[in-house]
Amino acid sequence: MRYIGNKTRLLPFILRTLKESGIAVGSAHDAFAGTASVSRALKAGGWRVHSSDLLMSSYVFQRAYVVADDVDPAVDKWARHLSGLPVSEGFITRHFSPGSKGSGVGGDAAARMYFTVENAGRIDSAREELESLKLAGEVDEDSYYILLAGIIEGADRVANTAGVYASYMKRWQPNAARAFRVVVEKPIKGAQPATAELLDATESARRLGEVDLLYVDPPYNSRQYVAYYHIPEILARGWSEKAPAIRGKVGLLAGDEGRSQWSHGRRVKKLFSGLLAASGAKHALVSFNSEGHLGPDSMQALLMEASANGEVSHFTQRYRRYRADSERTGRHYHRDIAHEHLYLIRLR
Repeated sequence: MRYIGNKTRLLPFILRTLKESGIAVGSAHDAFAGTASVSRALKAGGWRVHSSDLLMSSYVFQRAYVVADDVDPAVDKWARHLSGLPVSEGFITRHFSPGSKGSGVGGDAAARMYFTVENAGRIDSAREELESLKLAGEVDEDSYYILLAGIIEGADRVANTAGVYASYMKRWQPNAARAFRVVVEKPIKGAQPATAELLDATESARRLGEVDLLYVDPPYNSRQYVAYYHIPEILARGWSEKAPAIRGKVGLLAGDEGRSQWSHGRRVKKLFSGLLAASGAKHALVSFNSEGHLGPDSMQALLMEASANGEVSHFTQRYRRYRADSERTGRHYHRDIAHEHLYLIRLR
């Protein structure tokens, strides 16, 4: 899934840093799991992974790609079944396609060109059928999350966006015309069992207790992920029991659920210190972007204070920054290259 801050390209850098620093494989807490790419890599490397995040969509990915060890052979059959259902007019069609007969709270749903009518109807059918299969006991818990992740991934591939859901394109992109299908990825068979939590990072760290490694990859700036990815979040939460409350021109989720305090620049230092103090980790590996709230000097000073021996190891790597769209008239990127900073400290 296209995701701001996704560490897939930087995994070799992260894993190499751990290895070259002599950090032995053990237990790890991925405190801001996101799409769970780091958790998956750690699990594949033999770590016992505990992951957490505030967003339900992240929890779905954690359960599907990290907690699940194996997959029921019937999952592929169910994925084909969900992909081939007749269209139905459900929540996604009513609020996020141009075929709606109604309008959303605070905005005209008919103007929301996130999905074609056909794809929106197929997404609705797949999501509603999966919930019915779960309630009927037709799919087990691991299979449910694997298939739900497949629905979210499949929807992302046909979403008429530039990579985030804060807005939609005013013209249909080629990918939006492709047929929606459920994209199933098989989980990694780990050497040790993994856990996942839908929980604040600090509270999760406090509950976990002693671990060998705390990996911290928080939001870098004022972007709220629950707003940038509100449709994946809606798909993760579902609407069988209660329809999500949405608002505004693009149908954002109403309320504060899923909003991160880490996106407020003035609070980041205090939050960082609180997380490091709450964690029972022996080491902390902090990933922070050059475009984040804290500069390298501020981060170095904060971590030096938290370090058990006053030492901070600092590593950097250049990479091509995420672009939500391409250069065009009226839209020019000031920087094409960003720097990923990794800080490693011994906490205790």
